[in-house]
Amino acid sequence: MLLFISDAHIGIGKPEDQQKRKQYLFECLDHYAPEIEKLYILGDLFDFWFEWRHVILKRHFAVLCKLREIAARGIEIHFLAGNHDFALSEFLCAEIGAEIHFDEYSFTYDDKQFYLLHGDGLAPADWGYRILKKILRNPTNQKLFALFHPDFGLEMAHRSSHTSRNYSGRRWDIDGWAYLEAAQERLKNGNDYVLFAHNHEPMLKPLDGGIYLNTGEWMKQFSYATYDREGMTLRYWTRPFMKRSEHDWK
Repeated sequence: MLLFISDAHIGIGKPEDQQKRKQYLFECLDHYAPEIEKLYILGDLFDFWFEWRHVILKRHFAVLCKLREIAARGIEIHFLAGNHDFALSEFLCAEIGAEIHFDEYSFTYDDKQFYLLHGDGLAPADWGYRILKKILRNPTNQKLFALFHPDFGLEMAHRSSHTSRNYSGRRWDIDGWAYLEAAQERLKNGNDYVLFAHNHEPMLKPLDGGIYLNTGEWMKQFSYATYDREGMTLRYWTRPFMKRSEHDWK
C-alpha cells in the first residue's frame, strides 16, 4: 500500500488546532503502518521548514520523531518540496531517513506509472510563485538567510508563509482547471496516475488515459489518499465513510 498526504502546515494556528492536526496525523500513520510500503509527503507538511546548521525548530520535534519511527519500521518516506519548504537539506535524509525530491518525482509501482508534484506554479496566475521559488531556492540567498538568528528568521518566514497560504486557498474556479489541464498533459505522456497538492482542493477524477488526484489538505478536511489492490482512493481521516475510489467512476 502507498500513502499520500500533503499540506498540513504544522506550525501555524492556535496551539489546540496544531495539536489536533498532529494527533490525527499520528493516528493515521499508526493505523496504516502495518500495511504501507511507502509514504509520500507532497509538500508543505510544515508551514515553514528551514535547516540551519545547528537548529531545528522545536515545534516540529514530535512530528520528526514520528517520521523517524515510521522509517525505522522499514517504510520508505519520500518528501517532495513544497512552496513552504524553504530549504531542504541533509537533516531529513540523514536523521529521519527520508528521500528528498526538490521538484517532480516519477516512479513505477504495481506496473503503473505515477507522477507526483507539489503543484505550486501550475496555474497561469502563479507567476509570482515561479519567481519566488527561484529566489528562495537560490543557494546564495539561503546562505544569507541562515545568517539571521532563527527567532528573527522565523518571524520573517511567518509573514511570507501567511501571504502564500492565503493565496493557495483560492477558489476552484480560479485555478482548478489549470490543474486538470496539467494533469491531462502528463497522463498523455504515459503516466497512469498524476498527483498534485498545493491548492487545498481534494479531488479524484478520471481523465483520458488515467487518474488525477489532489491530496487536498490536512488542516480542516484532513484528506489523504491510499493506493492498493483496489486502486487509488481519496479519503478523509475524520470522516471515514466519506471517500472516493477510482472505481466509483466505472
